[in-house]
Amino acid sequence: MVKPIMKDVFFLGQKSEPATKADLQVGKDLQDTLKANRRSCRCIQ
Repeated sequence: MVKPIMKDVFFLGQKSEPATKADLQVGKDLQDTLKANRRSCRCIQ
């Protein structure tokens, strides 16, 4: 599922935790979102 791109600097600056099997769908959503925004994102080639 394509999700909105997170741009909140405060949120993105928070400490993260290692991913688990429970986060598998989050990883799939991230892949879908990156693919959907490939052409409009300046940093992804």
